[in-house]
Amino acid sequence: MGDAAARQAAFAAEHAGRWCDADAARSYASRPPYPDETFDVLESLIADEPRAVLDVGCGTGKLARPLAVRVARVDAVDLAKEMIEEGTRLPGGAARNLRWQVARAEDATLDPPYALIVGGESLHWLDFRAALPRFARALTRNGVLAAVHPDDSEAAPWRDGLLEIIKRHSTAKDYAPFDMFAAWEGAGLFRKLGERVTAPVEFAQTVDAFIDSHHARSTLVRAHIDAEQFGRELRELLAPHCPDGVLRRAIRGQIVWGVPLAT
Repeated sequence: MGDAAARQAAFAAEHAGRWCDADAARSYASRPPYPDETFDVLESLIADEPRAVLDVGCGTGKLARPLAVRVARVDAVDLAKEMIEEGTRLPGGAARNLRWQVARAEDATLDPPYALIVGGESLHWLDFRAALPRFARALTRNGVLAAVHPDDSEAAPWRDGLLEIIKRHSTAKDYAPFDMFAAWEGAGLFRKLGERVTAPVEFAQTVDAFIDSHHARSTLVRAHIDAEQFGRELRELLAPHCPDGVLRRAIRGQIVWGVPLAT
């Protein structure tokens, strides 16, 4: 395992359990939604029957719940029962064709074949050497694995200040960026086929909700940081940009898809 992958594995071992915090699960609702175009792209990647989808590290179902209205079935897997319990209470969470399972993706009970496997930022947490060959065997002939991330390439005027505040409060002081796709491809376990960034959509939320959204990150869970000080610093930073207490910004979805490989 390369140095970057080893560092990521150590990070995951320390922080993965943070998702089992009920407060973090509740705060997940404050994270921005994916633009509707995200789901148009994901649906367009489905080429086979059955139109079944596996959502890996589903959290509260930000991908699984909207996808369930477009496909025959979604199997949504997450290691944190708190996330899934929250997801079942949200709109679409009780859909009959949405099946939740508390488990690690590496050893969850699967019901293949799947025409599409999806995951959000949680894909970074996988033991990819175990998971990707498993996904390869679970896909239909033309099935693909798609990773979905928020795209914030257009920097907001408060971005640099926000990053400094996050660095001060984050519990991952020595965290280094991890290029997931480079690690996957370097191990011979993934072949990238395409990438798409959706058109920008304006998203507005209160400053309080914006602050709350950061507590749904493993390195900023309230129980592990000085949450009151974190909130004070963010409010001071954002005050000049939203005098009415509402933060407005453009959101996009970035979708990268390809074929996981068994060897």
